[in-house]
Amino acid sequence: MKKSSMLIVAGMVLALTLSSAPGAGAADPVLKTFTVTSGPLGGDFYALGGVIGEVAKSVLPGTTVSVNTGGAVENVLKIEGGKADLGTGMVKLYLESLQGTGAYAGRPPVKNVQVMMYVTPMPMSFFLVKEDSPFKSIADIAASKPKIRLLTSKRGSSPSVASENMLKYYGFDYDAIESWGGSVQYVSYAEASSLIQDGHADAFVGPIVSSINELITSVKMRMLPIDPAVLDKLTADGYMSYTLKKGQYYFVAEDIPHMAESVILPVGAGLPDDAVYKLTKALCEKPELIRNVHPTYAVFEPERCPSYIEPQHIHPGALRYYKERGWLR
Repeated sequence: MKKSSMLIVAGMVLALTLSSAPGAGAADPVLKTFTVTSGPLGGDFYALGGVIGEVAKSVLPGTTVSVNTGGAVENVLKIEGGKADLGTGMVKLYLESLQGTGAYAGRPPVKNVQVMMYVTPMPMSFFLVKEDSPFKSIADIAASKPKIRLLTSKRGSSPSVASENMLKYYGFDYDAIESWGGSVQYVSYAEASSLIQDGHADAFVGPIVSSINELITSVKMRMLPIDPAVLDKLTADGYMSYTLKKGQYYFVAEDIPHMAESVILPVGAGLPDDAVYKLTKALCEKPELIRNVHPTYAVFEPERCPSYIEPQHIHPGALRYYKERGWLR
């Protein structure tokens, strides 16, 4: 090999070495893959994950982006285990994962997951029955112990966890329902819609996502509201208090206090700062991308993205953007 060729090759090797070294240059190395873990089919999280995946493709050129189904509880664990890079989640669940409590009791505390942004409140645990149902309140169900056929979302999802947390403050749980001769099924939202329309279930408890919105459009439903005393206990347990506005749904005849969770986007702590910065910036500077996912996200406000999360839990890439915008000091 000629001396000049050897120098060129050596120079290329040196450049590659320097570009991949930590702190070398302004940009981080290109990610080979970027995996988003979202929610079950037919749910808002799955749609949100799809939007984030498309934005990731645009701001992370050369990266293979994929979007998978999941659930808020498992998403944190998938990120911790290196099986995903970003997920949909909830503040309450994230904090429990850091402590190994609640939904993560018995598991080692999570150490490799941070938060990119807070997104929006998500109303949870709508207890829906058909309009002609004999069930008048959740308290009545607790007292009468009927053979109710209840549906909730997939096991391990944040809605199923939230609904069981709500029911425990009424003094019963899913196991109790089965002991009464009733049943509890963990199903997709599309399955829940079909089962109630076909008369194979009596009630659904969970969020009103796209498939459930189709249900309440096809079948007249009633909501059994959450008792104020129960709501107080839920807010003390880390959930949000959220007001359902009169007319928001046809079964909401007046403003009603309800429970909600704070939707966040957890990410791997080891993700390159530049990649997280670019993704955060893209989502915040085109807020309509998130607002148009579903009516739940219509209230998305970028300046609130650092809310509900202590700065030490925010990924440095996102933190950099928030400080540039003056949303955090």
